Amino acid sequence: MTRPLRIGYMPLTDAGLLFVAAAKGFDHEEGLVFDLRPETSWANLRDKLALGIYDAAHMLAPVVIASTLGLEGFAAPMIGAVALGLDGNAISVAPPLADCMREKAKGDFADPAVTARALAAVVAERRNKVLPNLRFAHVFPYSTHHYQLKLWMRLGGVDLEGVRMTVTPPPLMGESLRGGFVNGFCVGEPWNSLARDAGEAEILHPCRALTPDCPEKVLAFRADAAGQEKELPRAAARAVRRAALWGESPENKKEFCFLVAEGLGGGVTPAMVATVLGRDGRSAPWLRLDADSTALSGMQALWLYVLIAANRQSPVSEEFAGRAREAFWPQDGAPPAPSAPAFFDGPFAEADWRDVLAALSEPQRGDPTESAF
Repeated sequence: MTRPLRIGYMPLTDAGLLFVAAAKGFDHEEGLVFDLRPETSWANLRDKLALGIYDAAHMLAPVVIASTLGLEGFAAPMIGAVALGLDGNAISVAPPLADCMREKAKGDFADPAVTARALAAVVAERRNKVLPNLRFAHVFPYSTHHYQLKLWMRLGGVDLEGVRMTVTPPPLMGESLRGGFVNGFCVGEPWNSLARDAGEAEILHPCRALTPDCPEKVLAFRADAAGQEKELPRAAARAVRRAALWGESPENKKEFCFLVAEGLGGGVTPAMVATVLGRDGRSAPWLRLDADSTALSGMQALWLYVLIAANRQSPVSEEFAGRAREAFWPQDGAPPAPSAPAFFDGPFAEADWRDVLAALSEPQRGDPTESAF
């Protein structure tokens, strides 16, 4: 007998392990039926999980921490049962802005520091000419996209008073760029590639260049439900990991990409998926969906707490750090430690979390366009 599991997800390539687990029957073999339901925004997904409309959700990893700590005005404790991959975001800008930045760039345009300094020069020039501020979109206030966008801008000393940030659901990024509502964005795949292929965007940098091995999405459950029935999230985690293991086999890689593209629809091709995963034989991976990338640990939750606190969205305390660590259930060994090479040396170590927080923290002036604690 199998048990249905209502899982909400956003149409992103890093939902791919859920598609593959369902298509190949790994959910059934673990006693579950993945009932996958697409959503339109991260806020909808968070709220429907918190209200019990969904049993589980493909969730932004920082949202699990923020909801557990009650940073959004109310506490809705969640747990992460398994990672749904590592990395996967990229920063893209409209072609006219890319052209302006290229004119200002001094150095290799593939270097994030070079493009960030070029952006800073564009922003300064626009201020001198009293032109409207540039607008950049990310997907949610508590998201790695938000933090990666700001870290990139800090590399070049961009004056944040000359930039506005806005939240836009991933499927609307290309349309927002096309309509002139934003000049650039940070989003996960396939939305960068689709915008580029439509001639609407130039992909500047996969965010792996800024924060390699960054936890990105997890399969989240309400903490109270997971505590009452611990085998349920563990069975779901096993199904996800089995999908990743199956996809690693050379004879399955082509079908793996096909299943992920089929699950996404909307013009996404298996070749597009293969490129982002580095399985086309030519590209470096932006996104990892291999079995090792499904491992989860308290260290990753602490890293995300540090990013949240560095953005001044949380008080800083040992209590909050401890509660954040407990939000991720350890799963399948030790995942790689994330890092931010431009800001501190070596991989993130739990014992150094306060030093890393200091290195990543925004200047006190902050960004007046964002709400902050």
